[in-house]
Amino acid sequence: MPIELLQPHTHAGRRLPAGARLDLPEASARWLIAQGVARLVTPDSPTPAASLKPSRRDGPAAAATSTGD
Repeated sequence: MPIELLQPHTHAGRRLPAGARLDLPEASARWLIAQGVARLVTPDSPTPAASLKPSRRDGPAAAATSTGD
């Protein structure tokens, strides 16, 4: 069952970040979903990169905090 982590989680000894996608046995996936650690991935779910894209702040405050990278 495909899931996406909503928060960092250790799975099989590996530390995974929020947004990581896993394909788990149904019982494991449902347990993580019930704990609020993951959500079910459906065919219409956005990709992790799209859902984790930072929002852009416009205006003088954004210019003042820019690092120039």
